[in-house]
Amino acid sequence: MFEPNTKACSAALRNKGLGQDGYAAVLVACALLAGCANAPAPVAEPAAPPAVVHTVERFHAELGDGFSLDYQVEKKASKVNSKSCFAFITGKLNNQSGKTLSRKSVLDVAVFGQGTQLYRDLSSPLTDIAPGGKADIEMVVSPVFANGCPPFDKVNTALRSVFQ
Repeated sequence: MFEPNTKACSAALRNKGLGQDGYAAVLVACALLAGCANAPAPVAEPAAPPAVVHTVERFHAELGDGFSLDYQVEKKASKVNSKSCFAFITGKLNNQSGKTLSRKSVLDVAVFGQGTQLYRDLSSPLTDIAPGGKADIEMVVSPVFANGCPPFDKVNTALRSVFQ
């Protein structure tokens, strides 16, 4: 533990000619030398948080009957701990059919990763969609994943159409 010159300190303390004050002075000097003999323990720097994950992937899905979906999956790491992760799915629903699609239509979105369903949510177009038109869909938000973003292997989409 201590690596001062212990022989000198021991000899000084054994000297019977020291008075009480001299004995105390040698004891203090030895203690100071002992404290200075060891290098201070290195202080660990706090580890930098991992880089915030922010990815955007774009996809196209044919829904049948003249409807298609152009969408993007945006994954973000939490700013609180840079580890938890969540995702948003946004996009445009395209109508190439001859009918007007009602905003009451439902888009069923199921996200799969590593062979299991990670989450499922429902969305709808924000407006009615005339033939040849497009409309944004309501945002689909994932649950928070505590240990980072899992890979999304597959996103299944199905449209339950309501016509005007």
